[in-house]
Amino acid sequence: MITPEQIEDWIKEVEERPSSAPLIVRFIANRLRDLSSRNEELLNENIALSTGSKVEEYEQRIANLEYQLELLRRQLGGELPTGTVVSKAETLSLVIFNTLGQVLRTEFEIEGLETGSLTAQLKDACGEDGLPPRLLVTSPHEELLFVFDTGRTVTRAVSQIPAVESSKLDWHQAALVEPQSGEELAALLPVGKMALFDLCTQASRRGCIKRMMRSAFEKHIARNYIGTGIKAKPDATCSLWLCNKDDRFVMASREGFLLTLDVNDMPYNVEEAIRLSPTDHIVTSFTLNQKPSILILTQNGKAIHRDAGWLEPALSFTSRGQPVFSASRRAAGVRVAGAAAVGEDDWGTALFRDGTLRTYHLNDLLAAGSVGSKDQDPEILAFTAFELTR
Repeated sequence: MITPEQIEDWIKEVEERPSSAPLIVRFIANRLRDLSSRNEELLNENIALSTGSKVEEYEQRIANLEYQLELLRRQLGGELPTGTVVSKAETLSLVIFNTLGQVLRTEFEIEGLETGSLTAQLKDACGEDGLPPRLLVTSPHEELLFVFDTGRTVTRAVSQIPAVESSKLDWHQAALVEPQSGEELAALLPVGKMALFDLCTQASRRGCIKRMMRSAFEKHIARNYIGTGIKAKPDATCSLWLCNKDDRFVMASREGFLLTLDVNDMPYNVEEAIRLSPTDHIVTSFTLNQKPSILILTQNGKAIHRDAGWLEPALSFTSRGQPVFSASRRAAGVRVAGAAAVGEDDWGTALFRDGTLRTYHLNDLLAAGSVGSKDQDPEILAFTAFELTR
């Protein structure tokens, strides 16, 4: 603010030293321009308030915060945390879904969980679409974001998906998150802890990527649309992941290549990040989240271990990534069924061609180097890793 005292001082300054007049005039002109600009901003804000658009924006922000608070309350049994100790859930939910929007859920006990234990049995593993389904193990109190290949989204609580007896999983019993005309269900993301992360990453089957700041992602969810995340069809979203700015993002391809990027180097607009062969596609993406190891599980049951430090951030978006097995094994038909960043206390569930779903302590799996026995020649269709602590 320009005070009367300042004006008097400037007049005296000009009278005593006329050469300072241009400098004072320039200062006053700049100050008036700033005040005029600020006045215009306030005028526009008043117009927005009077028309209700600003009020709607504030109401939307409040609604987003209340939604996230409700998600956190739900996961913590209705109470906000008073300390730093996080309890272990008594059960976890295994969610199986396919491109048709069919979703099966069964629960399994954590107490007494043993490596290699039979978790569930699925009739007709590939279902009506003929494609391997996708897996997710999560808390029964989670909120799930269903993402279709059109970019449309639907949110649904895990508890709203009817639980089916683990020994009798059948697609005819599946809940339906119904696609609209021509749509396919492309990905599934737990968003219950969204408020604890900075942003969300999105990857497509052909290796296109983008990142969304959490504030933008929240708005997309509120509008039930996050975008397709692709450059051109027939590509489609493969996976989404919540992460923080200082994390590392990894994509794993079917033919055994891993591409690593610092999250801060990821684009906000869709860009093709990896050079894939015409027969290859991205199986999954994940972030390191300070995990010490990478597990790559092949379709023939081999468990490949890499230290997280082995990953090298790509220098450009034209890289093929780092190969996790030799070209001869690739030529022999070895393919990636799943990959994840894992810690010593983590677990994983694998779906076999015969519909068997088994859960493994990942330390044991890495030590053994494979799943199954010498008498068994397993074919793995899908894999997911998870933590017991929720």
